[in-house]
Amino acid sequence: MTVSATEATFEGFRVTRHNPGVILIWAAVWLVGLIAAAVATFPMLSPWAPEMTTANGDISKLSAPALAAISNAGYAVLPVVLLIQTVLMPALYRAVLRPEPKGFGYLRFGSDELRMFLVALGLGAVSVLLNLISSGLETAAAQTMGAVGALVVSMAVFATSIAITVRLSLVAPITLLRGKISFVEGWHVSARWFWPLLGITVLSMTMAAIVVILLLMIGLPLQQAVTGGASAVTPLSTISFLLLLLLIPLGATLVTTILWAPYAAMCRNLPPRD
Repeated sequence: MTVSATEATFEGFRVTRHNPGVILIWAAVWLVGLIAAAVATFPMLSPWAPEMTTANGDISKLSAPALAAISNAGYAVLPVVLLIQTVLMPALYRAVLRPEPKGFGYLRFGSDELRMFLVALGLGAVSVLLNLISSGLETAAAQTMGAVGALVVSMAVFATSIAITVRLSLVAPITLLRGKISFVEGWHVSARWFWPLLGITVLSMTMAAIVVILLLMIGLPLQQAVTGGASAVTPLSTISFLLLLLLIPLGATLVTTILWAPYAAMCRNLPPRD
């Protein structure tokens, strides 16, 4: 017996509705991670802060050294994001697959997290490899086959990347469910459910995008209150900054819950294995 793909798609909303306290705990983890990322990138970005402020979000106005600093800061953030994922992804999967007991937000620090770290590294390596191959094929096609040929190759590469992503989408939840790294089982199980999983991927990404848009509608006025107007710090700008500081990790929590939970729900009724 499998879980309905339609039901699984909305699993993130179910987890959020039934576990508001847990969502706040996960948001606190995101907040700590974002602060750590800010501390790690501050030395790289601070020399270019005046230039970035003047550019006001228009990257075309930034110098090459400033753009390089932003790129390097992005690489520096990756380990922090990986650690957050290593902690929160097993917690979310527990909320779906093992809803009791909750403990402290389903958070643990043990073998499950170590396995999830290794799985995240493996999936990240596959993603990087796919990007490199895709970029190489598209460049070669543009040079040898013209615009039409390059477009066909680009579409084929995109479809292949999506297919591989869907086939790997159950590796992480099955790894938690089995208590061992399960690339092979995840690959085989996803083959049977490929089209439902593809639908889940499209729908969950759409819903996550809607949530992001709603959060932006709330966050942009707060950002303007922080950065616009008078240069002096005011009570309004201080309150707006604090609200924005809380909104960002909460948004990250909601989006990742919407994106990750459906795949765990699909694995809920998998038969046990020896």
